Amino acid sequence: MTVPALRPFRAEIPQSALDDLQNRLRGALWPDDLPAEYGVTNERVRELAEYWLEKFDWRAFEARLNAYPQFVTEIDGETIHFLHVRSSREDATPLVLTHGWPGSIVEYLDVIGPLTEPASADEPAFHLVIPSLPGFGFPGPARSAGWGTHRTAAAWTELMSRLGYEKYGAVGNDAGSMVSPEIGRLAPEKVVGVHVTQLFAFPSGDPAEMADLSEADQAALAHLQWFYENMFSFNTLHSQQPHTLAFALADSPLGLLAWNAQLFGEHLDPEFVLANVALYWLTRTGGSSIRFYYEDAHTTAHPEGPTTVPTGLAMFAGDFQSIRRFAERDHANIVSWNSYDVSASSGGPRDAAGHYAAHEATEVLVGDIRRFFASLNRGSAWPVLAAAHKALRSAVAGVTDFSAPTPCSEWNVAQVLQHAAGDQLGYAAAITGTGGPDFNPFAPSGELTGEAADFLEPTLQAAAAAFATVKPDAAEVPTPLPQGALPAAVAAGAAALDAAVHAWDIAVATSQASPLTPELAEALLPVAKQLAEPLRGFAYAPALEGPADDGPVPSLLRYLGRDPEWTA
Repeated sequence: MTVPALRPFRAEIPQSALDDLQNRLRGALWPDDLPAEYGVTNERVRELAEYWLEKFDWRAFEARLNAYPQFVTEIDGETIHFLHVRSSREDATPLVLTHGWPGSIVEYLDVIGPLTEPASADEPAFHLVIPSLPGFGFPGPARSAGWGTHRTAAAWTELMSRLGYEKYGAVGNDAGSMVSPEIGRLAPEKVVGVHVTQLFAFPSGDPAEMADLSEADQAALAHLQWFYENMFSFNTLHSQQPHTLAFALADSPLGLLAWNAQLFGEHLDPEFVLANVALYWLTRTGGSSIRFYYEDAHTTAHPEGPTTVPTGLAMFAGDFQSIRRFAERDHANIVSWNSYDVSASSGGPRDAAGHYAAHEATEVLVGDIRRFFASLNRGSAWPVLAAAHKALRSAVAGVTDFSAPTPCSEWNVAQVLQHAAGDQLGYAAAITGTGGPDFNPFAPSGELTGEAADFLEPTLQAAAAAFATVKPDAAEVPTPLPQGALPAAVAAGAAALDAAVHAWDIAVATSQASPLTPELAEALLPVAKQLAEPLRGFAYAPALEGPADDGPVPSLLRYLGRDPEWTA
């Protein structure tokens, strides 16, 4: 099948469209003036409309946008527009950044420079892919239905693969904070981490969830309740009758400005507000953008279970306040949770200061993104763990018969896989205090309901992300072993030992070449000698006798009670 091409794109709005906009703004009909409790005020809209007429320069904004490489391509029947800005650094991490409503790609223009070309070589660098949500801005209204969270996330995974990125992070705000975790759910083997500014997790209705909430969490719930009672009408209308409103948004720039301005706080500079609103107007996407809510409200795709990719939150005072208890129910691998208050002033509870953090608090958000992905990359400080995980992945990928017997007495390959995966989750849970396997790794069922790699990968990522938060010189790192807390290098070695030996079990049980290399075995033998004795008869059999000079792999296996010559 031929992959659709990536075609260069430039923003080039006809002058006739700009002239028409000016005429419509000058000839706008205004409603009666009412107090703020009735909605966005005439004063607020008049200030923005006058700025739009007299000061906002679309051509200047267009030039700013066209200074970055832009492309379009066809994915799932829709034309997708995106910025693709690569760093000059070879070690840069690819990121896909997703905006929301009433925002756009404008949200992320301020972070492009500092993320792609940091001033210091010590700061991480990133290649950036910034797509327009389908029906939001370029290239125009969405032509097909169904473009909600799940379908968009699937399109973004295809986009990143099409760009050649097999490992990348996902960053999001607003709707992007829903899309980005779904990208991780769909491609956990590719997404190294998800960073968002909101984790939209709500009470399930179970009274037990509400017990002993902190004062801060109770205040967050109270603010959410206020928002629902006073500001949620846009969501209800978008979810139920988006096309009814679309007539007004398509015909009146003043109507579009007022409707979108309800979620652009008064503290925001008019250049930012109007760049977003003008982009919607000039691409005729005011109506198609709000269908995102309808699609999510009517979708039949409801993924089950929590996400497992390492997740980081940077939330801002004045914006939606996530509650960790609920968030951890929906996201099993939260490794970073930070709250910031950067608002110098606010227009009150309607003025959600910090919601557009990439623009409002660029340095703060950039710093949090850098620290989050740098912490994940610190996993390279544990090369023995990375090598062991690689060995386990390799062994599982080569299995054709999961019912085959293994060197682990009475366990078949599927059971060894489940046990190994559960052990990795056990290490992650011990370090982070959350997550852990939802089954008994020491009584594995041997029943795999999906692809083995899809089952294994999130567990390896959880362990790697947990150890990425561990400093190499840490004296006490929690482990699930009877020994309890161990020095960092020993703890990482213990997790690696478990993965590597089970990789060997699976490989020899299925007639594969052993992925347990001499280099890895040599690194793990000292760890085994520190840890194995209390685990004899439980995790390891008694050590076997053998030649003292036949190499590190047989020596390690015999020490752990494995026969190096075992065959099925």
